[in-house]
Amino acid sequence: MSDSVRNEMSGESAAVVQAGSIAGGVHMYAHIRHNALSPARPISEWHPFDLDVHRAVTAGENRLPDLPAYVAREHDRALVDLLAAKRTAMVVLTGESSTGKTRALYEAVTAELATWPLLYPRTAEDLLHVLANGVEPGTVLWLNETQNHLLDTHGERAAAALRALLELPGPFMVVGTLWPQYWSALTGPNQPQARDLLYHRVTRIRVAKRFTAAQMAAAPTDPRLAKALATAHNGEVVQAVAGGPAVVERYEHPDTLEDRYATAILTAALDARRLGHHALLTTALLTAAAPGYLSDDDRVDASGTWFESGLETATATRLGVAALIPQRLRPGVGPPDGYHLHDYLDQHGRSTRRRALTPDSLWDALLAYAWDSEDRFRLARSAYHRLRYRHADPLYREAAATGSTTTALRMLDVLIAHGRVEEVRELLDREPRPIHAHDLTEMLQRSWLPHRQTFLELLKRYRPSPESLPSADELIVVSSADDRGGVLSQMPHGQPRRLATVLADEGRWDEALEIVRTKPAGWAGAWLAERFAAAGNVARLRQLAATGVPEAVANLAAHTLSTDDRADAAAAVAGLVKASYPPTERLLAALIDRDEDELAIKLATATMAHSLARELVSKGKRTQAIRLLRGTLFRHHDPQHVRLTGPLADNLQEVLLADLLADEGCWEEAVELAMGKHWAQEWIPKRLALAGNLDKLRALADAGLGHACRELAGLLAKHGQHDELLDRTRKGDEHCAQRLIALAHDGEIPNGEQLLAAGL
Repeated sequence: MSDSVRNEMSGESAAVVQAGSIAGGVHMYAHIRHNALSPARPISEWHPFDLDVHRAVTAGENRLPDLPAYVAREHDRALVDLLAAKRTAMVVLTGESSTGKTRALYEAVTAELATWPLLYPRTAEDLLHVLANGVEPGTVLWLNETQNHLLDTHGERAAAALRALLELPGPFMVVGTLWPQYWSALTGPNQPQARDLLYHRVTRIRVAKRFTAAQMAAAPTDPRLAKALATAHNGEVVQAVAGGPAVVERYEHPDTLEDRYATAILTAALDARRLGHHALLTTALLTAAAPGYLSDDDRVDASGTWFESGLETATATRLGVAALIPQRLRPGVGPPDGYHLHDYLDQHGRSTRRRALTPDSLWDALLAYAWDSEDRFRLARSAYHRLRYRHADPLYREAAATGSTTTALRMLDVLIAHGRVEEVRELLDREPRPIHAHDLTEMLQRSWLPHRQTFLELLKRYRPSPESLPSADELIVVSSADDRGGVLSQMPHGQPRRLATVLADEGRWDEALEIVRTKPAGWAGAWLAERFAAAGNVARLRQLAATGVPEAVANLAAHTLSTDDRADAAAAVAGLVKASYPPTERLLAALIDRDEDELAIKLATATMAHSLARELVSKGKRTQAIRLLRGTLFRHHDPQHVRLTGPLADNLQEVLLADLLADEGCWEEAVELAMGKHWAQEWIPKRLALAGNLDKLRALADAGLGHACRELAGLLAKHGQHDELLDRTRKGDEHCAQRLIALAHDGEIPNGEQLLAAGL
């Protein structure tokens, strides 16, 4: 199974592009407002460092160019070809830190779009400002560290605005970079606009982590490249040029007392970042946080200048690179306003410290000195996940008092999960608009949820999503409306059909049929055929079949097979086959009941394979179901069984096949089917949990796989391993925290009431 952070290089879609020495800090400072955007100008008038290309390590020679010689690799061609077409496009390079993403963009734009003006909005707010004012055709939009534009509070608006830009005549070229984990986050269920943008309008080019031996041998002469080639580990030349490994080496292996002080400061910075502090790290924050990271020996009789000594070491440049980079935002000359981490060290820390405990000194410092409201929301969420209520509650309250209501609403699930009734009530009072609550449905069904009934009452103001099934009482107002057709025409797509279904299920046929007559649509014939069949109204079904409605013909054949033991199956479906009508699920089920499995499989289209396979399984015919799914998924050459595309189709059929194979003991084939698939991240942990395999679940959870964390928490609770639940909660596992709350609610752990009230 692929790691979301690892850079895969297999398959057609893994055309990988190189980059030379690149990087720059991770500019996730949504709160920092520049006095004015830098004006659009050709890339030749931009300094590469202003576009976040990394500085290279030094090599002891003066008068070297700012950038080392560039090593073009085969995957640069994909990027250059895309830009050379000079057509509207958006391309995002994905790869780990310091692998060459930004330098690759710089070289490609310089080569192919040298005369195009380039704009660099650094935040989502800046981007929205640029797009609102209009972008001239023939412009390059530079979106380095694209997560700053799409994972921001305004990120969804920015994504929608980018899609709108890409639909204009143009041409426009939008270029960006992302770490793989940010691509994964942006293509998840919580970012629909960003997901649609990345999936449907963006060309993704993966950046290789390593040079090949041939590329290393062909590298041009440059003393910095030569030094990197001599010291690079396993082909990681770009990282060596950007100084990343050297920074990590100094951090991981401090040699002197001053080095250890620096490591304590850097570890505090790393933890603050991963907990959600994206603003510059101020001296005051680091001063308060770092003591908790000193060893017992180093805390004894430390000099009064220990912090200054450690900070000087952490910010010192060696070979031109520093671990902690000072930055001044205020105008004029003076001391730094704060610091940001070298991004290679930042990524290293996010991996190695994923399950590390965070000391009280850090949380106290964050509570005292985290001033940005967006940061406070993120930090509050992290604190709630650790049941650190004494820090979570004030962090949330301070953020809610000054921050965006839109961002606060994203905390609603956390506030409900932790029983924060007053905070939820205040938040709802601040939001006058009705809000879709469908994302909270599963949570509100949990019987152990603290104050569940209170939350249900509070959330009555929430409006169901357009996709949710309406109740007749909620939507029957259309039946009495003066302009019934007008009301129906304004309903979201699919809603009239769902309303008609609800009414028919409640026996209100006249009203249901009135909707069909008032709002005729392509769904009407199939809907009536299914409703008549479900009601056993054979007379109406015959009348509908006589008009040539395919679904009625199929359902009439199903009725014949289910009521006449002597009926010939082939004869019953002959008219359907002759007219090239598709079967219905009802007909396929009737054939399965008559043991006409082969005929059912022959008639089924690819879109029906999943439902037919489930029907076969329900009848104990697992072998036939496996054969059906294998044939549907891999029979590419048959035009009647064209493999479906898209996550939904693949998930439904592939997951069912994998489950059936695993149930039959064909584990290797099931895993092979799952390899590289997005759904495997959820499926494999579920199968491991079913098998009770705690060790492998722990390994996946410790690697950061969220679905594994969820399954592991459930298994630990099931087996009564409360100490491990506590340990993992303290280290930030939100799923273990939820299990602890459930156990405390049910009185299954000591001091449960105290835990629910005060946390850990």
